[in-house]
Amino acid sequence: MDIEIENHIIGEIYDAAVNLSLWPEILKKIVDYTASKTAILTVLDLLNPKYNIVFTYNIPQASIDAYQDENVKAIDMKLHVPLWDSIGVGGVMHFDLSHYASSTNADKQEFYEKCLKITGISYIAAVLLDKGEYRWSVLGIHREAVNQEFSHDEMMFFQRLGVHIRRSLQIYKQLSFAQTMGQNLFQILDLIKIGIILIDEDKVLKYSNKAAQALLEQSKLFEFDQKNRLLVRRDQQAKFEKTVQSALYKRQDTHHDIGGVLELKAKNGQDYMLSITPLSSIQHLIQIEQGAFVVLFLSEKQQQYSLSNDYLKETFALTTRECEMCVRFVNGANMEDIATQCSLTISSVRTYFKNIFAKTQSTTQVELMRKLMSLSMGFEHIV
Repeated sequence: MDIEIENHIIGEIYDAAVNLSLWPEILKKIVDYTASKTAILTVLDLLNPKYNIVFTYNIPQASIDAYQDENVKAIDMKLHVPLWDSIGVGGVMHFDLSHYASSTNADKQEFYEKCLKITGISYIAAVLLDKGEYRWSVLGIHREAVNQEFSHDEMMFFQRLGVHIRRSLQIYKQLSFAQTMGQNLFQILDLIKIGIILIDEDKVLKYSNKAAQALLEQSKLFEFDQKNRLLVRRDQQAKFEKTVQSALYKRQDTHHDIGGVLELKAKNGQDYMLSITPLSSIQHLIQIEQGAFVVLFLSEKQQQYSLSNDYLKETFALTTRECEMCVRFVNGANMEDIATQCSLTISSVRTYFKNIFAKTQSTTQVELMRKLMSLSMGFEHIV
């Protein structure tokens, strides 16, 4: 395995958060690096279909067309989805499907004839990127029967990729929700509820959005030295610097980790989470000078979930008041709490939620919570 090649691929994965068109080339590089044949990245969310993405490399169109058959999709889920139940999000597994061609199982035979035969693949390695009642995201890499099965080192590489792909997809989701507002990039970044800070290789702050500015003023988490470089608490500075340096992957080709997540304690005693990632593409979008940059994503450890009011209004025709109640509900408030917080009677709150249930086509509070959580813009600091 070649760490320099791996780190280059990971760097492009972060760039794909702001430029989805990079994904076909990224998949090609993964396939070439692992001596595989085909690859597919699937990100599906039934509640947010406009943000679904599917990218493939070297998969024949006939095979892609065959998979559009609802019966084939049902067979795929019946045969393979139960296998994911044994691992969590971020887990990896590999399948040997070479026996499907001679299997007496009708489902396996049909899946082979319609999807596997035309591609010639037998071995599949996959990373589970996301899984929920309405969500499904996976990276799949495929090999032919004439190749060897995937090795342990290759599976560990895929698992490492999974962490970075999940972070990249989360950044993409944050940007996508904000972009529904039709604003320019500066306005988009200011609409995102997570703090975003751009620093250069010397840890000099080059940009921060409104959420970051509010968090920094509130927490005094960072200080600045005479050269305007970011400093954290003395006992945390060495780890902060090491993680920032690792995100400058082009200069750290021998480093096995790129970026990471830190838990920082502010002077006021409050805990904050900081994700540190490479994201070179963003510097072109916000028109700053060229150089090596790192992006910091900052939030309180116990962050509140947020929802896009504009998205809720556009998708479900919710009123401003109904949107406000959804935000309170998704952050754990019950009917009585919401009545108190909004200075309303419990009867009025129940009427509002009756309308919310109808508009979102939810029949229970559990179903409404699941839908709203899938639409929430809370930021997970993925380790």
